Amino acid sequence: MSGWRAGLVALALGGVILAIGWVIGRDAPTPGPGTSVPVAEADVTLACTQTFSLVCGELASRFGLASTSYTLGSEIASDTVVIGFAGDLPAEAISFARSPIAIAIWAEKAPRLQQACGLVDPACLVGEAGTSWEELGGSPDWGTLRLGLADPETGIADLEAWKLIADQQPPPGFRQFVPLTSQDGGSLLRDLVLFSSRADAVVSSEVAIAAQLANARARAGRLEVYYPEPTPYLPVAALGEGRAANSFVESLSGPEIQALLGSLGLRPLTGEPIDLLEDLGEPGTETAGASQAERPALVASWDTLIGA
Repeated sequence: MSGWRAGLVALALGGVILAIGWVIGRDAPTPGPGTSVPVAEADVTLACTQTFSLVCGELASRFGLASTSYTLGSEIASDTVVIGFAGDLPAEAISFARSPIAIAIWAEKAPRLQQACGLVDPACLVGEAGTSWEELGGSPDWGTLRLGLADPETGIADLEAWKLIADQQPPPGFRQFVPLTSQDGGSLLRDLVLFSSRADAVVSSEVAIAAQLANARARAGRLEVYYPEPTPYLPVAALGEGRAANSFVESLSGPEIQALLGSLGLRPLTGEPIDLLEDLGEPGTETAGASQAERPALVASWDTLIGA
C-alpha cells in the first residue's frame, strides 16, 4: 500500500476509535423540562386500601406501575409505596395531599332532605334518621331515612366521621337507623353502591366517596356530596420501602402529581385543586380533628350505639 493510502486508513481508524470513546464516555442525556424520570421509570408497586383505590389505580395507569390492595398495619414489601391517611401510617410517612370528611346522599333523595333541614349536616342526619321519606316529601317506596357508617376503630377517617354523628348525641336505639356498617370507609362506600337500597346517606372521607362516584352513576345514580360546617380535614401521606419507592414518594409532592390530585378525589396540601371530580364541592371551614383524649370515648359510644 502506498504511503498516502496508508495514511488515510490510519486517519479513518483513528476517527472511529475517537467516536467510540466519545459515545462510551459521555453522560446520559439530561431529561428535558417537565420529564419525571423517577416516576416514569420507577419499578414500583402502589398499595392502597379500598378508600384509596381510585388514587392507586389512576396513578398506576398513568405511570405504568403495578398496584395492589393493602391492609392497614401490614408489612410494606420492598419497592412498594403505601398511600393512606397520615394518621394510619407510621410517623415517617410523608404527607402530600388532604381529604375532608363529607356526607354522600343518593341524588334523587338529597333535595327532599335539604328541604326538610335547610342544611344537610350531621345534625340533620341524626334528627331525621328513621323518618319516612313520604313525610320528607319523597316517595313512599323509599321507606325511611337510613344511614351508613364505618367502625371508628378501623382508621382515623372513620373515627372523624363517627365523631360528627356522636357529637349530635344520637338516642338509644340509633342502631336501627344505621343498617349499613363496615370496617372502613372505602368498603362502606363500595357496599353502598353495590347494595344501594341498604342506605340513603353515608358519612365518610371525601376520597372514599370519590372512589365510587363513577360506579354509582353506572349502577344506581349520582351521589350528592355535602360538607359539614366546620369540616375536619385529614392529611394523606405515602410511605415507600426501597430506593425506587422512596423516589416515587418524593415525586408525589412535585407539580406534575399535585396537578392531578383533583382528578383523583384529593386536595393539595395548599391551594385549590385543579380539575376536581364532578359532584365534589367546596368544604366548610377547616377544623381540628378528634384529640387523642377523645378517642376512647368515641369508640365506646360506637360500641354502645352501633357495634353492640
